[in-house]
Amino acid sequence: MVSGGAIVEPSERLLSIARLLLSEDDDARAPEVLFRHVLEATSADRGFIVVREGGSFEQRFDVRFDRAAISVQERTWSRSLVRQAIETGQVIDSTELARDPRFASQESVVGLGACAVLAAPLLHGGEVHGVVYLERRGHALGFPPDARRFVAEFAELAGAFLRRALEREALRRRTRSLERDLFARHDFEGIVTRHPLMIALLRTVAQVADTGATVLIRGDTGTGKELVARALHVNSGRRHKPFVTLHTTALPGTILESELFGHVRGAFTGADRDRPGRIASADGGTLFLDEVAEISPEVQAKLLRFLQFGEIQRLGADRTQKVDVRIVAATHQDLSALVQTGRLRQDLYFRLKVIEIFVPPLRERRSDIPLLVDHFLRTHARRPGEVARLTARAEAALGAYDYPGNVRELAHAVERACLLAQGLELDLPLFPPELAAAPSAATAAGAAVDFTDFTGDALEQAKQIATTEVERVFLAGLMKRAEGNVSQAARLSGIHRSQIQKLLARHRRE
Repeated sequence: MVSGGAIVEPSERLLSIARLLLSEDDDARAPEVLFRHVLEATSADRGFIVVREGGSFEQRFDVRFDRAAISVQERTWSRSLVRQAIETGQVIDSTELARDPRFASQESVVGLGACAVLAAPLLHGGEVHGVVYLERRGHALGFPPDARRFVAEFAELAGAFLRRALEREALRRRTRSLERDLFARHDFEGIVTRHPLMIALLRTVAQVADTGATVLIRGDTGTGKELVARALHVNSGRRHKPFVTLHTTALPGTILESELFGHVRGAFTGADRDRPGRIASADGGTLFLDEVAEISPEVQAKLLRFLQFGEIQRLGADRTQKVDVRIVAATHQDLSALVQTGRLRQDLYFRLKVIEIFVPPLRERRSDIPLLVDHFLRTHARRPGEVARLTARAEAALGAYDYPGNVRELAHAVERACLLAQGLELDLPLFPPELAAAPSAATAAGAAVDFTDFTGDALEQAKQIATTEVERVFLAGLMKRAEGNVSQAARLSGIHRSQIQKLLARHRRE
């Protein structure tokens, strides 16, 4: 706060800024929040932080400084003053920049008019990692007397934070680059995700796809286990050979045995012709056994023999047949528990789980929900270019629901809404009634966290997901109230227009 042109209790404000620096982990939002404190403390009209990126410095975290403004005066700033702060590592200030002999002749100063400027380098370890740039207009005495000291002390505090933020941002950029490379080099058709758990899963898929190893895919019903199995196939050397699927649920032993291994004519009543069976049909390719836990004990023994020797014997046949088939199995059950109860052979269990992949339920990767919803909305668009959109309350409900049926349930919910809609806006009544009973997104983002790993990284990931969900719901509601007008949204919320644009851009990417 400023009173009579002087800063009130600068040490208290610095203490609160220090707390923010120590506690804030969001590198995208924290600098702007902190920078607003600095503007208020120094009574500056506008400003920004220049950040070092590689060998250059880029303007970031603008507050009341609109680079897209039409007015030349509104988008002009003293580059020479910033350059001097970088080169000297000293705080540089000027009460009236246009008349300051150090800078008046510089082209970047032309058009600034009566303007006081203050620039402080953000130092850490003897290096300049950025510069705080502040402007104050229409004040003959420039900045308040304590402003220079305050900004210098702030810069000393913020230097280490900025370096840490830049390092983390560089790590995030590298992670995003690796993700893009992963999707560019491999075919993951149908798999829509940006969640770290799923990215790690896809890296494993890419790593083991071109081996012949048997893979066991575990996960709840509807999580997309078959899509993972297809990804293993299409990213392997078997991609041009058959991908054959057999859903074993509710198939009696004899029928399942015939489906797997085939039969010859007359092998049993109704066997009026020879059938090769699914394993032989997949020769050279991949056989996906869905719900492998449902296979009867008799068929388990024959499947084990095939896995051991690569041979099959059709029902009613008197000779064996060599085939080259990779087995990918899937289940939503705990196979180790089935081994204990005797429902699954232990030797078959170990043969199946050479490589084990777990597909997390949708409730553990809520940040994927907006991506999946957008994918399904586009899939069910009635006409090209006419993609439906969710109301704020529908979006909040979809983000908060636990999805016992996982991605499949979400897909059906969106399809239902698209079919029942009269226009392009999808409101909550169009969705299944259980969605309306879901808790708020803010509550769900925190309460539904199910930690499998109690580490600092797991906590940071959960915090990031919770923050993203709350921010997304807030932004959707704000833009609906502002009827899509960013300037109106800025006036309603008190958040600067450029920050709203950054939020919108970030959530479009996510």
